[in-house]
Amino acid sequence: MIKSKRGKKSSKNLVLIGSLMTLFIAFSSNAIAQNQYNGEEVFIAADEMPSFPGGEKALQETLYKNLRYPSSAMEKGIEGKVFIKFIITKDGSVANVTVSRSIDQALDQAAVDAIKKLPKFTPGKKDGKPVNVWYSMPIVFKLIK
Repeated sequence: MIKSKRGKKSSKNLVLIGSLMTLFIAFSSNAIAQNQYNGEEVFIAADEMPSFPGGEKALQETLYKNLRYPSSAMEKGIEGKVFIKFIITKDGSVANVTVSRSIDQALDQAAVDAIKKLPKFTPGKKDGKPVNVWYSMPIVFKLIK
């Protein structure tokens, strides 16, 4: 869980919650391909899934540093969960960051920006070779009163 009291001064306490990374689920142990990135397949599952250097806790800490609650959303009291979909490329970079479920344009953009700032992951592998893999991650924005 990521907590922060950053942002515009307000009578409300601010909490940013980054939930655990959610992977697309495959129904077999074989890698499954969906779509293309730079002319190569993008898998929704691979023999070895991509991993963040330092693990889940390091990912949460990095998101904590990168994520900013937009003042426009704070002033309007907007809260909710933004679902982000992105590719971990075969070199470990984050690419094609998109919002798969929106709650507010400013919160959507804050979530996208935070994901785009992530450093390289250890790429996923199929048959021992690095491959492009889809990831999905919910990011929760919550104002504490």
